[in-house]
Amino acid sequence: MTDTHKTFCRFCHVFCGLEVDVDAGRVVAVRGDRDNAVTHGYTCLKGRAEGERIHHRDRLLSSRRRDGEQWTSIGREEALDEVSDRIGDIVARHGPDAVAVYTGCGGHRTSAGGPWFVQRFLKALGSKRMYTSFTIDSPSLAVAGNRFFGGPIPCNLLDVERAECAMFVGTNPARSHQLNMGQSSPSHRINQAKRGGMKIIVLDPRRSDVARSADIHLQARPGEDAAVLAAMIKVILDRGLEDRAYVDAYVSGVDALHEAVAGFTLDYAERRSGVPKEKIEAAAVTFATARTGGAISGTGLHMAGHHNLTTQLVMTLNGLCGRYDRAGGMTRSEGPLGHAFTEQSGPIRMGEPPVSRIRDIPGTPGVFGAYDELPTNTLADEILTPGEGQVRALIVNGGNPALVFAEAERAREALESLELLVVIDLFQSATAAFADYVFAARHPFERPDVSKLMDAGYPFPFGHYTKALVEAPPETIEEWQVFWGIAQRLGLPLRVGPLTAESTPTTDELLDAMYRHARVPLDELRKHPSGLALGERTMQAGGVIPNMIGHADKRLAAGHPAVLEELALVFGEEFSVQESGRGAADDSFAFRMITYRMPEVYCTQGQNLPSLAKKRPYNPVLMNPAAMRERGLSDGDAVWVENEHGRVEGFVESSTDVDFGTIAFAFGWGDPNDPRPAREKGSNVQALTRADEGYDPVTGLALQSAIPVNVRPHA
Repeated sequence: MTDTHKTFCRFCHVFCGLEVDVDAGRVVAVRGDRDNAVTHGYTCLKGRAEGERIHHRDRLLSSRRRDGEQWTSIGREEALDEVSDRIGDIVARHGPDAVAVYTGCGGHRTSAGGPWFVQRFLKALGSKRMYTSFTIDSPSLAVAGNRFFGGPIPCNLLDVERAECAMFVGTNPARSHQLNMGQSSPSHRINQAKRGGMKIIVLDPRRSDVARSADIHLQARPGEDAAVLAAMIKVILDRGLEDRAYVDAYVSGVDALHEAVAGFTLDYAERRSGVPKEKIEAAAVTFATARTGGAISGTGLHMAGHHNLTTQLVMTLNGLCGRYDRAGGMTRSEGPLGHAFTEQSGPIRMGEPPVSRIRDIPGTPGVFGAYDELPTNTLADEILTPGEGQVRALIVNGGNPALVFAEAERAREALESLELLVVIDLFQSATAAFADYVFAARHPFERPDVSKLMDAGYPFPFGHYTKALVEAPPETIEEWQVFWGIAQRLGLPLRVGPLTAESTPTTDELLDAMYRHARVPLDELRKHPSGLALGERTMQAGGVIPNMIGHADKRLAAGHPAVLEELALVFGEEFSVQESGRGAADDSFAFRMITYRMPEVYCTQGQNLPSLAKKRPYNPVLMNPAAMRERGLSDGDAVWVENEHGRVEGFVESSTDVDFGTIAFAFGWGDPNDPRPAREKGSNVQALTRADEGYDPVTGLALQSAIPVNVRPHA
């Protein structure tokens, strides 16, 4: 007999409502839950492939230990014993900072074992070595936010339903499902708003899904976003289009900013970015004269050069036009797991983050400012550099450093050199191949969960609890249980509410302890299989500006000194105005490579699922047809994409979505331990990045977009 269960998807962080059919303990069908008040039956092809993932023939069903070049199955308790002994020995010899944890995308999607729990474990151990995928692609959100607002504030969601104008900078909601717009069927949400009259502006080198529906697409050369954004700000301030009442009340440094953008004329911005000045002007006027709206940015912007500046310029556009903490602008969702913000809410104070001993790069607040983390781009060097504080043991929690760390060979060298590498994953991943121990993780359908990561990201206050739908294989383990088991064996003072490591709770008991102060008790959420919507189905505005601004003057810092300094630096840079790429068959690196997301995969997950890989089992190099013709290339031809750091084999695919001098190459592919050719496993673009050259000195972020490259036919 087939039983149907309600739950929510955790393939990515959007947590769409699902119905899952289970027959004799096996998942036989997955579809959207029409009763879910947020998603209304929507789910993407990745979510519908969860049945393939949970029953995949290569899934790990028990823990594994490396014995020389061989792998041996080992009971999870025995594995915990051995791992704990080795961690205890490393701490005794080198101190607690010799132990680090990296939490990747998979680890973020467990409400019990995510980074908010890992930081408790590390604190009990005495280690500051907290790393996550956030500092690989978006630390500028924290840096720019702290500069602009003086600390984290709950105004991160674009209220699309009530916006007259939306601007998307380096982001494609249809693919990325980012956390700064109310999610679930983002294309439908945007298109519905467009039918209601909302204007769409997109700044992106690629004609992405959202760019195809844009009223104005600013298709800039990769890496030239700052020139376009500064020119838009100049137009707004030159013509007095800012919201003067809002600026007078809540924004500082506008005169200094106006002076700093003086050189970014429309003619200059056109020469530098390749965007017609008429389009830049129209975008500025359209955005500023709309009564409501907002601008948001994504990883396409956050992974390129000058990312702290450009991220803050996007925020500045919102501030100048009075878009924060107003309906139809940048608002918030107060979910059941968090707490309400009132007129009495004050600034969220952040402590001094730790500083990496590598290049003296400071840490940044993690997602929502819930914890501090060190820059992940320094982790390989923290492992390889001798001395006090050298990382000698690493636990990888639902991530894949071998494919996503900058400078792929350096990352591999670091993983191989560790005294102890522990991986928690569903599969023997590219990173797990280097591990000493691999714990077989439970699939999301095999564990209780709550919608922690999306609690403040739904388009209105909404929460979801799910029970385990199927019984987990007996030797699999939840992520939190690995850390709890180590804490027990080492006698660490790990505490979550009333729970301590002296006993072992169930997952539900741990969830109850972690969210004991939630606005809505979990027992109430448990009564609603399709999730619970709270109050009005709109985002909240009011009470945040100016109360929660962290600056002493209670104003948004449009003229922050770091912004003024970097604007001058950008203006002083040399740039080429020729049509990049044309005729460049030599070593001039005239193409600019950007990264993008493919619909079939999420970061490093999905490549091994049959229904997702059937279109193509690799990540194609998107290239303009004219550039392909000039080089005598046809669809599917093998090429070398190369720069001064290395070269990567790829396979070109004709696309008018990119200009002549731009190529797009998706990340998260190309397992170096997979013996198959690149046409069957994909290519790892991180071979073209460097951790210690061209990096951002504030966040340590490696340059991962707008990278100068050559494209040559494969000999």
